[in-house]
Amino acid sequence: MIDALHFIRPLWLLAIPAVALTWWLVRRRDASQARVGNFVAPHLREVLTVNRHARRGLRAVDGVAITLLAAALAAAGPAWNKQASPWYSETAPLIVAIEVSDSMRSNDFQPTRLDRARFKVRDLVAARTGSRTALIAYAGSAHIVVPPSTDLAVLQPFLESLDPAIMPAPGSAADRVLPLAKTLLGDRAAGGTLLFVNDGFDAADVAPLAEFAAREDSPSLVALVVGTDDGGVALLPDGSPVMADGGGRLDTRIDASLLRRVGSEAGVAVIRATTGDADIRQLTRTIQSNLRLADDPDAKWRDQGWWFLWPAALLSLLWFRRGWTMQW
Repeated sequence: MIDALHFIRPLWLLAIPAVALTWWLVRRRDASQARVGNFVAPHLREVLTVNRHARRGLRAVDGVAITLLAAALAAAGPAWNKQASPWYSETAPLIVAIEVSDSMRSNDFQPTRLDRARFKVRDLVAARTGSRTALIAYAGSAHIVVPPSTDLAVLQPFLESLDPAIMPAPGSAADRVLPLAKTLLGDRAAGGTLLFVNDGFDAADVAPLAEFAAREDSPSLVALVVGTDDGGVALLPDGSPVMADGGGRLDTRIDASLLRRVGSEAGVAVIRATTGDADIRQLTRTIQSNLRLADDPDAKWRDQGWWFLWPAALLSLLWFRRGWTMQW
């Protein structure tokens, strides 16, 4: 942040030395008057010298000077980050990689995790009108379903048709998605976002995700995790539970500690799905903040001068302190 700090209207900074000089001259005058008072007889000094003790403490000129300095800094427009232009934000490429595994049949999110994931993807895409969006489906293997397109009507039928039964290999190999996403984004990978819509990751995914995220030409990684920590029951279309390879019902619990590892070690922005639209709003903000704004010629610096207006306003209240508007 410090490296990017600059001022949008730097000419206002010229007011700072003027304020400082005025403050120094007033304070010097007060000091001179105090020295003159030293030649007055001690028994008359207390009577003849006005506000003698007040000059030793904070004066009105001090408050005014600080207020004017804060106002000058605010007017200069300090800025340390940029905001994307609306066009650039909306058209940033997005790759949605949705997990289509048996654990996504779990009913802890009604009707199932996979159904809720479809709803979330549909809502997110609808909020990004005009953007390029691609769809990848993965389980034990990953496959491109829809290449990047601005025609969002194309994505809907493919999204609805996704089912664990059509996936050629069982599992949840998120690392298989990475090379496909890089291929789809091409030379715009650094400005795009790869969004995993799943019910968590495997421990084996952490290292490849971290390695992928460390590359300068990689897209930003985000995950919308659908499901609860306690899990639910994964049901087949006939109503029978999905069985694990080792026997017993498939464990659909979500490992929250592993999600934290994915966030801290692999740099994935993990967002938990909600029953409302709070997660979609957070996803939209995260995707926009992931933009490489330096590549956007229309990106504008965000004016942060309002931070200095609050202390200026509070200090201006000192004007109403008794006697201060009269004594300088």
